[in-house]
Parts: sequence; structure tokens; C-alpha cells
Amino acid sequence: MRRHPPVSIPRNLEAFAVDPDAAQIAWRGLPAGPIEVSCADTTVTVDSDGGPGAASLDNLPPSTKLKVRVAPSSGSHHQLDITTPALPPGERLARFATMSDLHLGSDKFGLIFKMREEAGVDVAHPMRCAVAAGREAQEWGAEQIVLKGDLTHHTRAEEWPQLEELVRGFSVPYLFTLGNHDRQPKKKGIDTDKGLANAGLDFAPVAHFDLPGIRILAADTSIPDKGHGTTTQITDEVCDLLRSSDRPVFLGIHHHLEQFALPWFWPPGIPTWEGVPFLNAIRSANPRLMVSCGHTHRNRAYVRKGVLISEVASPKDFPGVWGGYTVYESGITQTVRRVATPSAIAWTDKTRKAVGGIWSMWAPGYLDQRCFTYHWRTKK
Repeated sequence: MRRHPPVSIPRNLEAFAVDPDAAQIAWRGLPAGPIEVSCADTTVTVDSDGGPGAASLDNLPPSTKLKVRVAPSSGSHHQLDITTPALPPGERLARFATMSDLHLGSDKFGLIFKMREEAGVDVAHPMRCAVAAGREAQEWGAEQIVLKGDLTHHTRAEEWPQLEELVRGFSVPYLFTLGNHDRQPKKKGIDTDKGLANAGLDFAPVAHFDLPGIRILAADTSIPDKGHGTTTQITDEVCDLLRSSDRPVFLGIHHHLEQFALPWFWPPGIPTWEGVPFLNAIRSANPRLMVSCGHTHRNRAYVRKGVLISEVASPKDFPGVWGGYTVYESGITQTVRRVATPSAIAWTDKTRKAVGGIWSMWAPGYLDQRCFTYHWRTKK
């Protein structure tokens, strides 16, 4: 994996995801009407309302330089060059998806000058985007969905039923863990355990589910009424589940692991004096391992202490995404897809203007940090 700063200059038309056999093309605005997107032997047609949109192309040849043609019904045609990576060796075994930072119950986004939707919206954008992301991930082929924390915005009583409604709508099994926003009853909400009980949701600090070729863990790094995270309460149980697995492991947590002794961007994650020993411990327990987190609302990937770590952004703010994972005998691929449902992408594209427009460069990440193949390690 190449190492780049986690920034991306947005364009009107881009290949947002490129996988061994698929791609997602996204745009900020193309003429209204049908838009034909074609590549190799695959052609899809989507209806454009003149605003932002996206189209997914499947059944592409791996390890190939390709041209993508985007043809609106009026106006100029466009062409993009993409190169699909190689398929990992071995049989494809399973697919699953993740979503982070849903913030159900929120009605705005931004740092200082908050962005709000227009009055009269039937379903608020956090729920609208989360439902669309879950549906698109399942259509992609996810056999399980992992929710990686900050599921509610302020753990208010009315937010937990929204979470129940979301997960009850999944047609596949799910795991979830909590984030700092789910643990702040002193601010505006109710006790987390009460909220979970009222919604009829069972929660364990460390939960797992086995799919062919992989064990999936979801572990709670949150601290009541604190923004930063901790690994103290989960390390032993996580390591036990890593050691007892006869297959590679995907670990989903909420907080990112800090790189330096002091945080260099907001929000703070798991401090290094906890994060480094945690990474050493889990790598020793099972070197065939990947960690994925949320919290930062951006897309990024890196290897630290011999462990691959990915950060995946939120479905509700720019670029508005979910993460998809395909498991092979030799490794795992990650793809990050924009939520393409028109009512979702119209809102998330608007939020690129947050933080004076800096959000549009900070949050997306480079393509090779959103979409990549990771081959399982065999040595500790």
C-alpha cells in the first residue's frame, strides 16, 4: 500500500472506487435525464436530476487498464481512465460491510457554521443516509453489517428507536459497538443501558460472528462522558477471540489509534500509551488481522506496528460512504462506496462545504486508501 496524505482534491467527475472487478463513478452535477455509464462489457443507465450522483459498474476484468465512458442524454460525453487491480489468489469466501458515525437524531453538520436541511423533510438526513447505505451494501452482496459506533447523536430517548428501526430493516445479521456519542447521558441523553433496553437491543462490549474465511469482532472503546477512547477493558477478551480463531480476523472499533503522543487533529482517539501495547498484543495473538475504525469521519488506511488499520467515513456527511469487504483465501479487499441514493447524495455533497470547504479535501482520502487489497500476514 502506498502512503499518501489523507486528502483528495474533488473533481466534477471521478472514479471514487476501483476494485479488482468493479468501480463506482461519481459526479457533482451532470445534465438531467438518463446517463449511460459504460466500461468494458458493462453498461448501466442511471437517471440524473441534474445534481450529484453515482453509478456502479460490475463484472470488470481484473488487472486491466480501462476507459469509462459517461454519456448524458444531452451535453458533452466524458471519459475516465481506470486500472483495475489484480484479484487476490484463491477462492472468494465471503462479503460483509461496515457503517460508522450514523449520528441518528442529529439535524445539522459542521464545525462553527452549522449546515441544516430545508424545513419539511420527512426523514432526517442521518436516518435517510443510514437506511440507504444499508440497502446498497446488501445489494452489493454483504452477508453481515458491522456498525462501528456513534450510532446516536446525543443518546436521547427518541434516538434509540431510530437505531432499532434501522437494524430491524437489515435482511442480514449485524454486529454493533458504541462510540463516544452513545455514552454521554450527562449532556442531553438518557443512560446508555436504558436506551439500549428501551430499543430491545442486546449489547456486549466484545461480540463476534464467524463467516467463511474470517472472524468478525466488534469491540467497545468508548468511555462514559468522554470523547477519547480506551482499549483497557477489551484487550484480554479481544486477544482470546483472536487466539481461538482458526481464520483471519477483522476487528471493528470506533476510535482511531493516535499516531503521536499528543493528538494532532480533532477528534482525539485512543492515546498512544494504550494504542501501541494494544496493537502489539493483538498482532501477537493472531497476525492475520485487520482493524477498522470510525470516529474521524474520513477515509484513510495505514499499517502501524504490523497491523493494517483503516478509517472509514460516515454515511451522513461528505463524501457519505459505507465500507465493503470481500474475503479471499489469501487476503481481503476493502472498497469504500459513496451512498448513491439521490436523497442521500444530494445532502452529503452539500456538506463538502463544511469547515470553509476544507472538509471536501480532508474527508475523502486518496483512492488507494479507500480501495485496496491486503494479503494476510503469516508471521508475528
